Amino acid sequence: MLVLTLLMPKTIYSQVIDTSHRIDTLSNSDRLSVRTNALDWLLLVPNIGIEYDLKNVNYNRWSVGLNLRYNWQTSHTFKPGVVYNVAEARLEVRSYYRIREFSNYIERKKKFWDRFLSPRREKSKHPTTTYYRGGFLAYNKFSIKLGDEGNQGNAIIGGVMFGLVRPLYEFRNGHSLDFELGAAVGVAYAKYNIYTHDAFYDYYPKTGEKTTILPIINELRVGLAYRLGKYPITKKYRWRYDVDMEYQRAFDDKLLEDRRNADTKSFNDSVDSYARKLFWEKYDSITKQNRIANDSLRRIGQDEKSLQKAAKEARKAEEKAQKAAVKEEKKATKKKEEEAEEPKQPVAATEQKGGES
Repeated sequence: MLVLTLLMPKTIYSQVIDTSHRIDTLSNSDRLSVRTNALDWLLLVPNIGIEYDLKNVNYNRWSVGLNLRYNWQTSHTFKPGVVYNVAEARLEVRSYYRIREFSNYIERKKKFWDRFLSPRREKSKHPTTTYYRGGFLAYNKFSIKLGDEGNQGNAIIGGVMFGLVRPLYEFRNGHSLDFELGAAVGVAYAKYNIYTHDAFYDYYPKTGEKTTILPIINELRVGLAYRLGKYPITKKYRWRYDVDMEYQRAFDDKLLEDRRNADTKSFNDSVDSYARKLFWEKYDSITKQNRIANDSLRRIGQDEKSLQKAAKEARKAEEKAQKAAVKEEKKATKKKEEEAEEPKQPVAATEQKGGES
């Protein structure tokens, strides 16, 4: 009778999210929960996990957990052709959050990755659902044979995890039960042996060894979480802005200051942009006029240079012609002088001969 009383659910409280504006201090039992994965049980792999919140306040949204699963070398009267033995220890860190709607003070993200990671949406369709994301590191020992060949060895796995939690029941003793959906994906460094099944001799002959790095789905979770203490998930993992009034005022003041700075910067940028626009328009017009004037002066200068060059060439040609004329005149004068001197020489010779006789 006592057990039935303790387990009697009171679902009225478990489905209502706490919206009170206060900071609650959680005891150690309030921060502790035990969980298990039903899918592993369907595969005949017993498993259990323990989770502990990092801070003792209701706005804490971080937790650490340890998961164990084990079904190694179950007893058989003969060597089975299908083998599924797994032993694993996994350490994980989770960050919980609930969907928050956009407000006039929150800007929407522009990049796809930022929108994907942001908890902000146009509307919160499932207000009682708590989401989580995080990372994990696991050590896995396995022997799996589902076909002609099997693999047996060890693996170190690291990756990310994500999922959701919905409240189911809150018991009369204050404990509560939650439903979990999630997945864990990552990269595994595995070193293992390859073997086959010899049904005639009833043993597993080894056929090879292999070391590899490969992507892997470490876990698909459809499970339950049993929360100890008297603080269900509907009161936990809240935004500090909603519970801490001093933080809210400080946040609003900072947001208001940032907005004022942004508006001032936007105004200054607009004024500066307008002033720069006027300046560059005037500068461009003056530059254009100066360019035209400079081009005109340059053309005039070029014309003057051309005229000066032509005049200089003309003077050189005239001087050259004068020199040539003077040279020709000198040649003609010299020639006349030579012609005038040629008849006198014979006469002088005749005269000399006559005198001698």
